[in-house]
Amino acid sequence: MIDLDQPAQDPTPPHGALSDRWRRLATLRTLALIVVASFVAGALVGGLATYLGWHRPLAASVEADWSKASVLLFAEPDLTTAHRDQRRVRLETQVTVVNAGPETINVLAIRVNQPNVTLRSPEKERAIEPGTALPVDVVLEWPCTATQPTTLAATLTVETGDEQLRTISPVALDGTPWSTSSKETCTSSG
Repeated sequence: MIDLDQPAQDPTPPHGALSDRWRRLATLRTLALIVVASFVAGALVGGLATYLGWHRPLAASVEADWSKASVLLFAEPDLTTAHRDQRRVRLETQVTVVNAGPETINVLAIRVNQPNVTLRSPEKERAIEPGTALPVDVVLEWPCTATQPTTLAATLTVETGDEQLRTISPVALDGTPWSTSSKETCTSSG
């Protein structure tokens, strides 16, 4: 029976209460979506910043390290031929070149140009494996009147594995054995 004097009883709650629940639920979903999107965007920006700020320069420095050449020089005291001519002494001797770098190098030339000192090597290729040493013939000249320096600043021209010519300078070279030999040659030849 239908009573027209009374409003109809609807089993659903009033319209305002239902819409508030849906609005709250929609707001929570939106908030959760915003939080997740913020985390994803932060991870992407952080990953990009890490790549650009740390990984890329590190990779470039590792690549640059592999193309670098590193050497040590030692004067050979035993293999010396000395000549004295017009107040200049000329030593034909050897320098031991140690490849301290990560790849094979070809030593093309060794030079020292300091006041009163000239050191030259014949220009030819000498392949030196990493961690090994090779003696290189050199000619050293300085005047008998000058004070011979014990430490020389050498310049090397090398070719690395990537077929690039590199100049390594200055490389310290202890010339004490040569200084002793040249002093003896200058005083003995009178």
